Amino acid sequence: MPSTRRDFIQAAGLAIAGAAIGRPAAAADPAEAPARPRPLRFAADMRDGLNPRRVTNAMWDYSWLTQHYPGGAFADFGRAADELVERGFNTVRIDAFPLVIGALGSDEETITIPGNPLANWGMSDVDRPHAIVRELVAFMRAVKERGLSVILSSWGKDCKEYPDRKLALAKDRDGFRKCWERTLDILGSHDLLGHVIYVDLDQEFPFFSPFKEELNELAKQTSASRSAEAAMEEVGQFEQGLTRLAWKPAQMEYVRRLFSEMLPHFQSRYPRLRFTYSLTSFFKEVRSMGLQLFDVLELHLWIHSPRFDNRTGFQKLTKDRGEHDYKDYADRVAAALDTVGPMLAKEMENKCAFAQAWSEEIAAPVVTTEAWGPWWHMDHPDLDWGWLRDWCEQCMTLAAGHKFWGVTPWNYSHPYWKNWSDVAWYRQVNGRFLQS
Repeated sequence: MPSTRRDFIQAAGLAIAGAAIGRPAAAADPAEAPARPRPLRFAADMRDGLNPRRVTNAMWDYSWLTQHYPGGAFADFGRAADELVERGFNTVRIDAFPLVIGALGSDEETITIPGNPLANWGMSDVDRPHAIVRELVAFMRAVKERGLSVILSSWGKDCKEYPDRKLALAKDRDGFRKCWERTLDILGSHDLLGHVIYVDLDQEFPFFSPFKEELNELAKQTSASRSAEAAMEEVGQFEQGLTRLAWKPAQMEYVRRLFSEMLPHFQSRYPRLRFTYSLTSFFKEVRSMGLQLFDVLELHLWIHSPRFDNRTGFQKLTKDRGEHDYKDYADRVAAALDTVGPMLAKEMENKCAFAQAWSEEIAAPVVTTEAWGPWWHMDHPDLDWGWLRDWCEQCMTLAAGHKFWGVTPWNYSHPYWKNWSDVAWYRQVNGRFLQS
């Protein structure tokens, strides 16, 4: 009798005998048994129970796809992932292109990303075809094989075949949900969700969101007429010069309802994933809502303030990879650092303290994946990277002191920036945070 058949008969007999004397049969395959919850433990630092314990992140936005072609910076996903590991990163944050994936006729469809050679991030010389689902799966598999974690996000991108995706979804919340569901379900079907540490549903809300225009429309609504006494009473409730909330009550209610609708939906559908909305401004507005819904608090913290922007003229700069004269801007940056440097440092310390307090208030770990200097800088003969490198290094240490779960050295951690060749610096700053 073949051993396999003999073993089967023997196991069946034992199971019958066990049932006959009131004992359970042999346990099922552990792989098929439902996952048992881990015991809860109190800790002085909630990050200690998270995996990874600390997050060092490279923000690769949509570049991982737009430069995935022969000769592009992301031509070889495996090599790009190896370079992340070499530089001490354990996580990468990408645009998963959910709005495009949600529109596809099939998972095998090829779409066209328009060329944009002067783009600050993700530049591509010409229009290029991409099998977007296959490439996303390949990228996710490459980083998983190297033990790297992933943060998924959406910059609201579209393509030639499916243009104006944000406009198409502007008032279609169910459509927006379905786009993300299809994207996550595809990754789940390839066993590629286990290394996703969280999903950022809408990058830097509301700036890249399909719902931005609807939110802006609410700002145009005039308040109901009030008596002179009521108006005076309202004025008296604020000290002179006190900054009020930037959003009107109708906007506050809109955002509160949107977050309170979207986050529970995804948390219920995917209980083993974390969800959030990243923010680059409107911190006070969102914090004042008191929402206990964010699984992660992702805030993008910059050097920008009236002191910096007024002196440097940053807002008026032409920001692309074209040929421009930035000598005056560089001189103005130097003047700002010399004149109000201590104030800028204190402002950043205050921002980190605010983030820590909000994090503890809602019991959600705080992460920044784009941060520290001006949000735009360039490989350009006029622009100095020395001061920015020093500033970002200090800010990473500051974030560690304020119990950030995750940080980034800066939002220029891509293979196409010249700084990518400085492996030693990346290893130093990332290693220091990982040990914090």
